[in-house]
Amino acid sequence: MSGLGSGSHLSRDFFELVKAIGESKSKQEEDRIVSDEVVRLKKKIPEAGLSKKTLKELLVRLVYVEMLGHDGSFGYIKAVELCASTNLIQKRVG
Repeated sequence: MSGLGSGSHLSRDFFELVKAIGESKSKQEEDRIVSDEVVRLKKKIPEAGLSKKTLKELLVRLVYVEMLGHDGSFGYIKAVELCASTNLIQKRVG
């Protein structure tokens, strides 16, 4: 992943998600991929004991989902919580 530039701190899973969406052949295929991602995020984001690093990753994915026109409001409270972090990068993501 060294060729990803400033996004190299994100996971391989996120890279694969973006790649799959970019390579989708139709809007319906893109919507299916994003809907599957929303289901995964709805399961993972409310989990107790997530590390701040993991939460940051999940929220970046959530922002991407919202940019594609899908609802991500279920994660807003976690974004607000991340804003309270002492880590500047985590705070910026929140």
